[in-house]
Amino acid sequence: MKKTAITLPNDTMALDMLVDIQTPKSLGLTAKVFIQEKARTLPLYDQSVKCDAHGESNDGKKIAVDTVGRWLFGVPGYEGHIRVVPADDKVLLYYPKESPKVVHELVSSLKETIETNQ
Repeated sequence: MKKTAITLPNDTMALDMLVDIQTPKSLGLTAKVFIQEKARTLPLYDQSVKCDAHGESNDGKKIAVDTVGRWLFGVPGYEGHIRVVPADDKVLLYYPKESPKVVHELVSSLKETIETNQ
């Protein structure tokens, strides 16, 4: 049986889901980089998806939004669907509540990874 790819919307969506993640220390302006680098280590980040959106490199080449991680965190020219807000010794993640299940699973896995490896 052939596995069908998950299709993610390329429309702007409300960032109406909030998850807070305890971090080892206050991250300040480095919060988004820290969160994305941790997410990149997770298998779900690279889960292939179908999405009509794309970004664009400095030299004008299209960048495919073809993984869960790229859809959530964005690529140059495509903003993504997450906002990372540092708050003392935690980080607040805002992302669409209407996201497909795989996105919620990635965020949940990210939270667990960061909070258990402090």
